[in-house]
Amino acid sequence: MLALRTAGVLLEAQVTVQTKSLKRPFWGWVNMMFNRVDRARLKKVGPDRLCAEWLLKNGAKAKFVKDNRTHVHFNALPEESLPVLMEELDGTDSGIMHIGFDHLEGLTRLRKVVLHNCVYIDDQALWKLRYVANTLEEIQISKCGNVTDHGLLQLKQLTQLQHVKAFDLPYVKNMQEVEKTLKQALPSCKLEMNS
Repeated sequence: MLALRTAGVLLEAQVTVQTKSLKRPFWGWVNMMFNRVDRARLKKVGPDRLCAEWLLKNGAKAKFVKDNRTHVHFNALPEESLPVLMEELDGTDSGIMHIGFDHLEGLTRLRKVVLHNCVYIDDQALWKLRYVANTLEEIQISKCGNVTDHGLLQLKQLTQLQHVKAFDLPYVKNMQEVEKTLKQALPSCKLEMNS
């Protein structure tokens, strides 16, 4: 029983705590908050810098055009006043999720994406790659347990792709059919696809 006193009135309510029906673990909710786009920050620093900050906050890596370093630490990013252009996104072992892929909107030079062992990556994330359809040339999707055939088929919209590598995707049920469909949609793209 929980008793609350409001404006001189005593209210009693029985509180039932449910622990079995939680659909998302606590850390999933925390990661969701770290993946949201901060619109005020976007106006201040631009899409490329904000995208890099998103990646590094979530344990991923970023690489910029004309910079041969791969950035893994937030404090190693260039000063905010310096312009940067995202060239590569490496989400290996990170907490990035589809909500954060809205950070790709406005990027003009992203050419490579690696999504390996990303527990929160799903079909919605792959659908949001459409933001970089004009520049994305290379993608690896591997060991991502929430990606299905439908998600991989979203790659058809990425007309500039030159290389797709996909493997160890347990929920992709018919990799041969996916590969056949992608080959028809992207005839000049090299496909390396294994279940």
